[in-house]
Amino acid sequence: MPSTRRPQGSDGVSRRALLLGAAGAGVAGALAPALTAGPAYGAGADLSGMPSADQLWQWQRQLVAFGTRYTGSPGHGRFVDWLAGQFSAVPGFTLRRDRLTFDRWLARAYSLSLTQPATTGPSGPVPLTYYYPYSGTTPEAGVTGRLVDLGTYTPATPGSSGTGYTPEFWAPAKGAIALVRTPPSTFSLAAGQTATGGYEPGRTSAEAAADYERYAALVTNPAWQGIFAAVPLLDARNAGVRGVVCVWTGMPDEEVANQYNPFITPYPSVSGLPAPGDPGCPAVWVGDDTGQALSRSAATGEATATLRLTADITTRAATDTVWGTLKGSGGTGESLVVNTHTDGPNATEENGALGMLALARYLSGQPRRRDIHFVMVTGHFQLPQFTRTIPGARPEVGSDATSVWLTDHPDLYPHAVAGVTVEHLGCTRWGNDPVTGDYGALGGYDWGATYTTQRQGSLAPVNLEEQAYLQAVRHTTASGWTEAPVATLRPGAVPLYLGEGAPLYAAGLGTVSLIPAPPYLLQAGDPGRPELLDLDKLDKRLMYAQVLTLARTIQALDQAPTGAL
Repeated sequence: MPSTRRPQGSDGVSRRALLLGAAGAGVAGALAPALTAGPAYGAGADLSGMPSADQLWQWQRQLVAFGTRYTGSPGHGRFVDWLAGQFSAVPGFTLRRDRLTFDRWLARAYSLSLTQPATTGPSGPVPLTYYYPYSGTTPEAGVTGRLVDLGTYTPATPGSSGTGYTPEFWAPAKGAIALVRTPPSTFSLAAGQTATGGYEPGRTSAEAAADYERYAALVTNPAWQGIFAAVPLLDARNAGVRGVVCVWTGMPDEEVANQYNPFITPYPSVSGLPAPGDPGCPAVWVGDDTGQALSRSAATGEATATLRLTADITTRAATDTVWGTLKGSGGTGESLVVNTHTDGPNATEENGALGMLALARYLSGQPRRRDIHFVMVTGHFQLPQFTRTIPGARPEVGSDATSVWLTDHPDLYPHAVAGVTVEHLGCTRWGNDPVTGDYGALGGYDWGATYTTQRQGSLAPVNLEEQAYLQAVRHTTASGWTEAPVATLRPGAVPLYLGEGAPLYAAGLGTVSLIPAPPYLLQAGDPGRPELLDLDKLDKRLMYAQVLTLARTIQALDQAPTGAL
């Protein structure tokens, strides 16, 4: 029987504290080391026992067939059950499931309509890009009030649903529907992370790192809005606002359509948890052009809006973390952790467990010195209820859902020497055309951003985690697979660590954490073919190449002496 636990909220540092728009910490890539001539642990691994690229892609299509997989949703449950069945069939694999409970909010229907004099403009339905997750709920008929344009809001305290500032900003919309513009979702990652190496065809490791630093100096991505500048809905609720219409700015509608954003803020209530009968502060998203039209209507003082967002709220809903172990035979008493999460809105976020399934099948037939724990956690898309403080944590900005597994199993992770995180496989490059501004495919592959850090307190003179990973990248590329750009990262002056590798880093492990961040990362499918859940934005060969690279990396880390990590 799975154990039943209720995750506790974290009072630790949040990734969302990354400074807004910090620019130009210098090109640290200039300091990137060349590949050292140390032992090439695992570089010559025979990967003939790996499941094929076609098999991996077949699993990817199965993932899409489950639909959106918001935490604890039916689609998520089907995927977790499927994974459990697949991993239980891996020879020598011991499967476990941790049953967790949380307060679940799942949207049913959402809409916005406008009523105004014909002399002012048309009345009727207003096109929305998506709903605001865990914002609130309305009656079936919705909530109606005068539409009041409040302009651009002050961002919420990172990781919260409010700022704590005085309610003057929201006061004009008391008893009304507020219209607010978000700041452009363009931020610098310069202070939060530093590129130490990389790979690009025809470039040195240092040159690749410098190229990534230039890219990361200013990045537009819808995901940043929810991570770094969420709308302070708790403040709106406290001021008596009935509902909020949030306006995307600076990005085309095609880019912001169906973005499940944010996923890191609590419910706008005193407890921070959704509860039956508690309306929260219901909110929806509109695109830039629609927002400008609504602003003109609101300026007349004669426009009335009806916002509808119905949702099912379930207290103590169940959801499972699936994990298990391939035992080592070296008698080291040590282990490796390979992890990801299972919830997400699309084909990309999160497909890491598919790569882990291929890795488990392959590694089950290989000699292993250390135990390997494969951990696929739930809760990444409701982080306010799925983070915990790790005792004695290494300072970092970004505690994620793996922190629950770590603290639930304090007998396991202290013996782990390194962790490998598998997220967002196969991402191609999308964005805004620099000439036309149109959103679409830009050609090539998204940066394979990968945190590579040594164990806490390591005295090893060389970062073996980084070197093993870059050697694996080069070996995979040389064997005929895709040449995708890769950057190896460490947390910067503000120690940002994105993704489910963050808790492993905080717990003191050495880490190799693959975490590309394309602009469609949180998109529940594009408007043209939503049923694909952005499958068309993934590349099968890149996906497979990344799994081959991680297989070589895991074997290198397994073979390396403890003192080298």
